Amino acid sequence: MMNKVGIIGLGHVGATTALLMAQRGKVGKMVLVDQNTAKVKSEQLDLQDQIAQLATDTSVVVQDYDSEQWDKITDLDVLIFCPGKIAALIDHGGNRDYELNITSQIVKEVAPKIKASKFAGIIVTITNPCDVIARLLQEQTGFDQQRIVGTGTSLETARMRHAVGAATGHNYHDVQGYVFGEHGDSMFPVWSSVQIAGKPITDFDVNLSQLKQQIVTGGYTIMDGKHYTNNGIATRANLTTEAILSDAKRALPVSAYDPDFKLYIGQLAIVGKNGIEKLVKLSLNKSEQHEYQIASKAIQANYEKVK
Repeated sequence: MMNKVGIIGLGHVGATTALLMAQRGKVGKMVLVDQNTAKVKSEQLDLQDQIAQLATDTSVVVQDYDSEQWDKITDLDVLIFCPGKIAALIDHGGNRDYELNITSQIVKEVAPKIKASKFAGIIVTITNPCDVIARLLQEQTGFDQQRIVGTGTSLETARMRHAVGAATGHNYHDVQGYVFGEHGDSMFPVWSSVQIAGKPITDFDVNLSQLKQQIVTGGYTIMDGKHYTNNGIATRANLTTEAILSDAKRALPVSAYDPDFKLYIGQLAIVGKNGIEKLVKLSLNKSEQHEYQIASKAIQANYEKVK
């Protein structure tokens, strides 16, 4: 059975996501959607040039953004939602929250089109601020909460593993653990879950506060140098999408709906064909529970600005 994926928004992140998707060869059909007709057509043609040189087969088609009926997305398995305005980030030092006024309006415009198309698959959303946009998409499409998966704290988790590996002299692949909370400044490493080659991080002489700061500033450093981030998040979007397509039932740090706090927030969840199959409740210590509450309040405050 052919895997079918759509990408809404062909900026730096969307285009890189499509590029990696074609290279990885796990998707048989890709549907591109963008308000900029010339841009989306050029990405289609450029991808076709790439695919003709690969040992993979992916058809690439374009959904007319202005069409009353988005018929080309109806039978897709996954929709990757990643529209945004890079200028909003650049003008405000890479702070994701400043995109909200723009991206919340994009949700208002696009959600009814998704709903009217009768799309019955899973939405993977990247657009910032990730946790708030996931909630807005769920509310405005009316989809079941499990059908919306935000990329959440997956990038922060990758940065944590790299930082811990460098600080301890270990390969980052041997670092296990997660970052929870907001995809933003109130994220926090769940240090009580972090192990290096099977040993708890408390066995190592490292400065946890400095490591946390490295994780927080990682995205800003990338923004300062190239004015956008694309490689890391596009890779995560692909891996999350593949977990859904293959029904992998992988435990991933994503933005998922928390029924206690009634919002989307970065946490550990099992991801499979139904989106969020179930939440994995790690045993947070008191400090981590407090940080989780702080992150939830930050997300809620952002949501209140545009609800």
